[in-house]
Amino acid sequence: MDKQVLKIITENLTNERLDSLVRSIEEYKQAEQEADRMMSILEETLNQEQQKALNDYLSAENHRASVYTEISYKQGMKDVVAFLVALMDV
Repeated sequence: MDKQVLKIITENLTNERLDSLVRSIEEYKQAEQEADRMMSILEETLNQEQQKALNDYLSAENHRASVYTEISYKQGMKDVVAFLVALMDV
């Protein structure tokens, strides 16, 4: 049950709060615009087979990054809880 609750909290926090946070940061906006620009160039340059291979790769890479983000967020939450518990013992 505890793992399920942590998963629900993590999903809500990473999907909603983090998305709104990063969209307000100029560096992120610039990086997103550059990624979109590069994707447009690739779409114009690559043939259909190459575009499919690129899209398959990007899907796999996005999934990997998503899993990494979830793991990082969970670890951060665990670290905060451990820190708060340590403070209570002082």
